[in-house]
Amino acid sequence: MKLGDAIASVATPIARTIEMPCIDPATNQLRPESRCNKWIGRLNDFSDAIFDRFWTNNKKKEINTMEEEIMFQIVVAVTATSAVEALEKYKTEGKALSVNPRPQPVARPAQATSLIPKQPHG
Repeated sequence: MKLGDAIASVATPIARTIEMPCIDPATNQLRPESRCNKWIGRLNDFSDAIFDRFWTNNKKKEINTMEEEIMFQIVVAVTATSAVEALEKYKTEGKALSVNPRPQPVARPAQATSLIPKQPHG
C-alpha cells in the first residue's frame, strides 16, 4: 500500500463525517479534481520515489559488489631450469599445491609505543 492510499483510507471517512468539499455527495468518494485527491497522488509519487531509491536498486548494488577483484595466491610446482621456463610451463605442466582465495588482510599501522616507562600515579 502506498503512502497516499494509506492516509486516504484513514482521512476519507473523517472527511465524509465533517462534510468536506473534497467528497462528492453523489458517489460518496473523493472528487478527482479536489485538492485531497491531488495530495494522494503526490504522496503516492513520493512513496514510489523513496521505495525506488532505497529498495529497487539493491540487486544492482549486489551485482556491483560481486565484481570486485579478489587476490588469489596460488602455489604451483613445476620442474624447470630457469624462472622464465617455469613461468611458461606452470599453466600446462604445473601442479597446484595450494590456492588461497581469501582477500589479503589489510596491514594495520603499528601502535605507537613510548620509550619512556610509565610512572606510577600517586
